[in-house]
Amino acid sequence: MTHKNNNIILGLDTSCYTTSIAAITLDKEVILNEKIILKVKKDCKGLRQSEAVFQHVNNMGEISQIISEKLKDYNVVGICASSKPRPVDNSYMPVFSVGYNFGKLLSSINNCNFYETSHQENHIEASLFNNKLENDKRFIAVHMSGGTTEILLVEKQELIYDIKIIGGSLDVSFGQLIDRLGVNLNYNFPCGKYIDDNALKCNEKIEKGLKTSVKDGYMNLSGIENQINKIINDYNEEYISKILMDTLVRCMYKSLVYLCKKHDINEVLFGGGVSASKYINKELSNKLKKEKLKAYFTEGQYATDNSVGCAIIGLNKMNNF
Repeated sequence: MTHKNNNIILGLDTSCYTTSIAAITLDKEVILNEKIILKVKKDCKGLRQSEAVFQHVNNMGEISQIISEKLKDYNVVGICASSKPRPVDNSYMPVFSVGYNFGKLLSSINNCNFYETSHQENHIEASLFNNKLENDKRFIAVHMSGGTTEILLVEKQELIYDIKIIGGSLDVSFGQLIDRLGVNLNYNFPCGKYIDDNALKCNEKIEKGLKTSVKDGYMNLSGIENQINKIINDYNEEYISKILMDTLVRCMYKSLVYLCKKHDINEVLFGGGVSASKYINKELSNKLKKEKLKAYFTEGQYATDNSVGCAIIGLNKMNNF
């Protein structure tokens, strides 16, 4: 006989660099949050989709073992997986098909309902999990990850997220800039933690920052990479890392001050792997606070790619059917 407190919802997400699975109880207690980081060869700046798909498929064996060993005393009553990057038509990326199809298979095996969501909604829900906004029905969210730097106007009506892109990068992402600098400094990919640690260690004041291009909430960031490449040999690793991170903070600050005023919003929720940066958290929060804007950063385990948001979305959908 299965007891209610043993019932769980599984979440699955197979993003560009992470295979993840999560499980929550019907009371939204997280009992599992596992991630397998995809392998990137030394000196490479990323993975092709075909390579990522291959690794995700191989990782499903380990995911199956995790389910068998760690969730053997639980009853799976629902499964939710990311099926695409964003909740819009024509949003597609091959990597998400692995978690989506594995989730459908698991739902058939467990004779339970299957739900689908998007990677972006997963990030937003995971970020909301340990942040209490004054108005969680209308806010600005910043999705900063390896391939995405988007500023979003989020309006929620019951279970439906209405998400509009209102700002962000028009070319390369924050994550790409950080990883490219890291690879040039001979760090292992992904390079975020190394660049972040360097920036935090640097006590030198930046005398002359890099030029930025920000207009109406949108940023052109490729020029930053060109500027960094010209001076990379003139400074030590800590200082060059701080220069980059300081520049990214200034770009995001300018964009958010403009957009918060335009949309009459004073709360900003941050999610995605780059938002786990302690340097960005500290510096950007302080800058926004002076403008009377509240910044909500997410715990690292929920900021980086994970499936907790998927599981929560699955539970919410199950409760409303």
